[in-house]
Amino acid sequence: MRKLSLLVLVLSLLLPLAIPLAPVAAQEDEIEQQLADYNAALPAGYGNVSVTDLSIELIEKPDLLLVDVRQPEEYSEGHLPGAINIPLRDLAKHLDLLPDLNEKMVVYCGSGFRSSIAMTALQILGYADVRNMGGGFGAWTAEEFSVTTEVFEGERSAAPDIDPDILQAVDEALSGIPQGWGAIKAEDLNIKLIEEAPDLLIDVRRDEELAKGYIADSVHMPLEQFMSFAGELPSDLDASIVIYCAGGHRGNIAATMLRTMGYDNVLNLAGGFNGWATAGLPFESAAAAVEETGFDLAGALDAYISSLPASFNAIRAADLNALLAEEPDTLLVDVRTVDEFDEGHLAGAINIPLIELTDHLDLLPNLGQKMVVYCGSGHRSAMAMALLNLLGYQNALSLLGGVKAWTAAELPMTTDVAAVEPGAAPQVDPDLFAAIDAYVKAIPAGFYTIGADDLNIALIENPPYLLDVRTPEEVAKGVIQGAVHSELRVFASQMDLWPTDKAQPTVVYCGSGHRSAIAMVAMQLMGYTDVRSLAGGTSGWTAKGYPLVTN
Repeated sequence: MRKLSLLVLVLSLLLPLAIPLAPVAAQEDEIEQQLADYNAALPAGYGNVSVTDLSIELIEKPDLLLVDVRQPEEYSEGHLPGAINIPLRDLAKHLDLLPDLNEKMVVYCGSGFRSSIAMTALQILGYADVRNMGGGFGAWTAEEFSVTTEVFEGERSAAPDIDPDILQAVDEALSGIPQGWGAIKAEDLNIKLIEEAPDLLIDVRRDEELAKGYIADSVHMPLEQFMSFAGELPSDLDASIVIYCAGGHRGNIAATMLRTMGYDNVLNLAGGFNGWATAGLPFESAAAAVEETGFDLAGALDAYISSLPASFNAIRAADLNALLAEEPDTLLVDVRTVDEFDEGHLAGAINIPLIELTDHLDLLPNLGQKMVVYCGSGHRSAMAMALLNLLGYQNALSLLGGVKAWTAAELPMTTDVAAVEPGAAPQVDPDLFAAIDAYVKAIPAGFYTIGADDLNIALIENPPYLLDVRTPEEVAKGVIQGAVHSELRVFASQMDLWPTDKAQPTVVYCGSGHRSAIAMVAMQLMGYTDVRSLAGGTSGWTAKGYPLVTN
């Protein structure tokens, strides 16, 4: 997606037979493939190394190459001992000063912002072990580590053999970085959004981070899958694009990829979403949107949850198959994405993606009629079921285990699409509907689940508040260590067992994930901003070999 140079453009107009455009298209494909390969192998920790860890490493490896990408005048005022200076915009022009592609090096700048761009550019070029010193020279001096004004000259050698088109693309991306290094402050972005919104505002954080909130009108393109969204980017390379992550580092990785693709008007939010929120600027979230309605959901949640039947409105695949044989008019609602639905679904099912649920109540039966919602695993459908139950659809059930359980039972799927006639949406309490509608529209990709492996890591590194919503009989057989027990039936009446801080990371679990999804929805509707459900529950936990403990 590179721009043609003016010379090539003129020649292509004057000599169309002599200058075919196919090589340019091939060049675009080659660059995008290189970026896709890089994106698929992002380094652990996104390539950051702390100043403390680097100081220890330098004792053991004093020959580790340090590259200061600040301006010469900054470098001359003080730098890390042994560091050579290659200003960021000139970096791709001086690869002869760098080691072999597989050797270690660390880049740094004043704050870590410019060097994160440098690190990304070098990684795209094929440097396999280049890292960014987090916090930059400011963090280094804050720890009172040694600095010097002695100038260190790099040893020149043959530059590595890098595809010239990719090298040119990276060089243009670096040399074209605007004043301010492509950063935009939170206050300036806020003004920009009001006066002249960018063509595209991209959030590159992980799914679970969206629970903390997001900037209105942003599009979610997680960094780990960023290049998979290439087809959704603007066709105009001059389009205005702003990217943000949590703190700014990942935003620079994505911004550098975009600049390498030829986008010239890309900015990264300095400080990321954390800086935006700290500045007191407005953002959207499920909890914030619900609170704005002013509707008190505590009573409604308690009444709903405490009255759930023994099945908790879940239905197993075999039982659903029998139900459809007896009552073939039972409405099936597939709450997966359109793409998932198109690949195969239960016969007769209609498709209403979860995040569009409240927009299509006119496609559902009367409040008292039976329907079954399903998804891929049972998590999204449990969320949809709970929300529909709250709205008055008391006979809405969820397929336990979803399509995975249905196909495991060797039950049939189809790609035929059933016709559905819209009717009149039911009359529900307007404040209740507004609260649930706001919640649905704020559900992020990932749908607030956490896998057993990720929970195990979290319990070691940053333990979340654990809530076990199973029965006392189940709990007696073993719990995840540290969990607080609050059986689902009394869950909404035991809010004193919930975290006192609504922003505290919290994980809810049950045996399969069905009940914990209901509990999770309840907490989120009550304003908790960082709640997730353990995918697969204790069954998924023990299947991974993780233990349950007994008192």
